[in-house]
Amino acid sequence: MNYRHHFHAGNFADVMKHVLLLQLLTRLNAKDKPYRYVDTHGGAGKYDLSTSEAQKSGEFLNGIHRLVKLDDSIKRTAPEGIQQYLKVVEGMRENFGKGAYPGSPWFALEGMREIDKATIFEMQRDVFQQLRHNIFDKRAGLHERDAYEGLLAVIPPKEKRGLVMIDPPYEIERKDFPQLVNLLVAAYKKWPTGCFAVWYPIKDRAMIERFEKKMFKTGIRRQLVCEVCVWPDDTPVGLNGCGLLVINPPWKFSQDADEALQWLFPHLRMTENGGHAAVRWLVGE
Repeated sequence: MNYRHHFHAGNFADVMKHVLLLQLLTRLNAKDKPYRYVDTHGGAGKYDLSTSEAQKSGEFLNGIHRLVKLDDSIKRTAPEGIQQYLKVVEGMRENFGKGAYPGSPWFALEGMREIDKATIFEMQRDVFQQLRHNIFDKRAGLHERDAYEGLLAVIPPKEKRGLVMIDPPYEIERKDFPQLVNLLVAAYKKWPTGCFAVWYPIKDRAMIERFEKKMFKTGIRRQLVCEVCVWPDDTPVGLNGCGLLVINPPWKFSQDADEALQWLFPHLRMTENGGHAAVRWLVGE
């Protein structure tokens, strides 16, 4: 996976991540009290799919492009979370051109309320400059900082409740993502009531099984796994699928996620046979 997210913006994995992000925030919005959204790897906040980087990979063609091209009658059958996602994308396209696509911070700020706050990290200097140029919102604090140490400095937040979205560059991880597991254990220890959502690529099923075993052994309760694999596991492609591990998911989020992913899968799958979409508990209550 290329470290520069611009190559992958709007692909099927982005669609999955951003749909579920909005659904997590919608569930948090159900309670009156404010919350804190923390994005550990915020990226540029906004992308242009007409640029050479995005055009070179063409990954968005099998992601957001497929959904945008669907007939309106099909879009109207989509779950509310999908329709909310498409509304945010269409709003950006109307304002910035048809090649525009939001990053996670943009989606989050669209899904949050005025009373909620955001903390967004990005450690790459040039990408942080883009983030600062793209995100103008009094609710958001932007930090040019390595989230592997910065996250522990900002939790628990004064709001007491909230969501941490973690989507790191996985070329610096290895095997069963040990650095990520260590971060989650330390963060959960500081904020055991926080909701943590971790996006990860699925390229090697054995590696994912090792990651899940390590997470199971942490003793952390309420771990929900959401997966979309657009290719069968044994297909030799760069990215077969992706997952979102959610610790302490809000009430009824598992139902929301399953409904959304089951609707998305037939529109994003790359083969007629194989692949899957699933939501399951890795660890229950």
